[in-house]
Amino acid sequence: MKRIIAAIDAMQFSETQLDGFSYIARQTGGELTILFLEDISGYGVRLANTYAEANYTDPERIAAEGLALRDRMKNEQLPALKAMCARSDKEIKIREATGWPSDEVIAESRFADLLLINHDTSFAMLEDTNPPQFVMDALIKAECPVMVIPEEPLRIQELIFSYNGSASSMYAIRRFTELFPDYWDMPVQVVYADEDGKGKIPKLASLKAYLEPQYDNITYTILEGNPSSAFLSMLEHRRDCLVTFGAYGRNALSRFFHRSETDSILRTLRTPLFITHP
Repeated sequence: MKRIIAAIDAMQFSETQLDGFSYIARQTGGELTILFLEDISGYGVRLANTYAEANYTDPERIAAEGLALRDRMKNEQLPALKAMCARSDKEIKIREATGWPSDEVIAESRFADLLLINHDTSFAMLEDTNPPQFVMDALIKAECPVMVIPEEPLRIQELIFSYNGSASSMYAIRRFTELFPDYWDMPVQVVYADEDGKGKIPKLASLKAYLEPQYDNITYTILEGNPSSAFLSMLEHRRDCLVTFGAYGRNALSRFFHRSETDSILRTLRTPLFITHP
């Protein structure tokens, strides 16, 4: 059985978020483990003395009060998460993780088949990047495929396989196919961004030789121009598909998009994104 792990912030999560993780785990036929991540950087720690009449600061006292607040919130949230899991029609395991969130997730990904995260999960005390640094760290460093999902109900009705003939784009398609064998009857659209204007999909015969025994309904689409812009135009209003991409942030020669363009896609799209690297 496949092992699916999902990362949530111990301080803020929703039942919709949990439903999305459960939905994807069911599609793989895998076992779902929730990583209940505590932000040890000091979530809820006040950064200034809250006693207006005081003319001095007491950093140790402020930090201690903030940490106590964080622990109290965590202890209140864990039973809520357990209650949500009990209402699910799928057995869900919970593992509490008290280290740095990114480090915990990356270490656990070595022993997982798929990592699920929400597109806006952030552990930053102040304003974070968009997409959040936690999401980017997971995409770059995870040792298993990552699926970034929106925090809204999922209804996958079509698979979009991004492809440019590279090893990384084909690797993502192959890993997705291995993880989701029951999607054989799902409509598949292979999308090639024709950045060089050649007008044809590279290695198309070999691509068909792999895909056609796996899926019943496949179409092939060629987009013109900049890959990121073309994909955004095609998908920005879609809510009913799942998109695969090749390597993110490791090898500049094998990435399907430049990192900044992929970040734009992560910020804009509200469909599940399956991203992996060899």
